[in-house]
Amino acid sequence: MSARSDPALRLEDLTVRYPAAAADALDRVSLEIRNGELLAIAGPNGCGKTTLLRAASGVLAPLSGRASGAGQTHPMHKLPPEKRARLLAVVPQMAGLPSGFTVAEAVMLGRISFHGWFGPETPADRESVRAAIAAVGLESVSGQSIETLSGGTAQRVLIARALAQGASILLMDEPTAHLDIRFQIETLTLLRRFARERGHAVVAAMHDLNLVARFADRIALLSGGRLVCCGSPQTVLTAEILSPLFHHPMLVVPHPLYGYPLILPDGEELLKSAVKLPRTHKKR
Repeated sequence: MSARSDPALRLEDLTVRYPAAAADALDRVSLEIRNGELLAIAGPNGCGKTTLLRAASGVLAPLSGRASGAGQTHPMHKLPPEKRARLLAVVPQMAGLPSGFTVAEAVMLGRISFHGWFGPETPADRESVRAAIAAVGLESVSGQSIETLSGGTAQRVLIARALAQGASILLMDEPTAHLDIRFQIETLTLLRRFARERGHAVVAAMHDLNLVARFADRIALLSGGRLVCCGSPQTVLTAEILSPLFHHPMLVVPHPLYGYPLILPDGEELLKSAVKLPRTHKKR
């Protein structure tokens, strides 16, 4: 599904400063987050990725500016928590799952905004949980204790819990952290499918630029709390932008199979080694 023109979430001159901090954690950041796309937030450590997600979700009140959902007159941070929960779902970095719960019970926690902590589960709640578990492919372990799950499976439970909220905006803080390469690919494939096939707006703060290049529709690069640029992988992930941003030399070449940007730190040295390697083989 292609991204629609109306943004699902709009950030307008968003400025955030933590108490006693000498500088703004976010400095006048403006972004439009669209339905039907996976938007990656990337940049050096401490650039403001997590702060942006917290401010976008309404958990963190901005110093100035605003984050607002489509059709909302009030900014996110002024909405009641249960109303925010129906607009967007957040999977924070290294989020834990409650012990003693089965997969289905953990996913049911995503329905709290509908029936409250002590309200009875409704048929609509149970159907939402069933659909969310099916969407991430966990039907076979729905009755299993979450203590028995691998890291990749636990991550899918967190995504299912977010889906069960019924929100069309998913905010993910490092969704592939601590996952091996198989589960990284599976998780990002799943998130991109939710965006393209279901029309969700998916925002993921990420470190791995090569995963960003492969899966993101657009990339917002931050540095020192400011938005450096935002655009497609081809326009944003260039050596001219990345090398000064990370204070490290980068070589960016097209992926040999798929064509998206392939980022190689110390790329010039790697390129020299790659050129010499075939000559060494020829001498043998």
